[in-house]
Amino acid sequence: MNTEYLLVLAVLAALCLFFARRKKKDGANLFKEVTMSPSSRFIRVYDMNEDQLKKAVDDYHDYADADEAFTITREGENQFLLTFAPTMDYVSFCYWVNFLVYPDEESKVRFKVYGWYPFGEAVQNDVPLPFNNQTVMVYVEPDDKTGDNVSLVTPEGDHYLQPFAIAGNLALHPAGTESYRPCPIHQA
Repeated sequence: MNTEYLLVLAVLAALCLFFARRKKKDGANLFKEVTMSPSSRFIRVYDMNEDQLKKAVDDYHDYADADEAFTITREGENQFLLTFAPTMDYVSFCYWVNFLVYPDEESKVRFKVYGWYPFGEAVQNDVPLPFNNQTVMVYVEPDDKTGDNVSLVTPEGDHYLQPFAIAGNLALHPAGTESYRPCPIHQA
């Protein structure tokens, strides 16, 4: 490769990084968790064996440079429950759910994953969310083609779509398909 070509690529990379950081800062106040629920967060993964789950977790840590504390409990044949500390924020939780649905881009295998996120007080564009102080169920729509969002359903059955990158773009999603199921840990 010649030097001019490498310099052009370096400048383009620097510009992309600059605008990505600027966009992130501009949207930083659109969605905010004012208080966080003191309850744990849960993700249930189906039809994934232990080796696949371990690889997915390792890949996520490499991808996101994440260090959230969590435990994994086997709940049956190829079914696991991941329990995250109450310090995990909503944005990180959404990324975990999405990544566990699509852990391997090359194979295009999709797993069934549901998460339960207990909200404290949160606002979007300075307006309180209607499901504050409730636990929502987070999932990826079965017909999702983009792979870069999650959906959530409230206990009342209201559906929302959360596109990435998360910056105040959570919106009602009347076409949501999943019915709310209470958090499995609270059913015992």
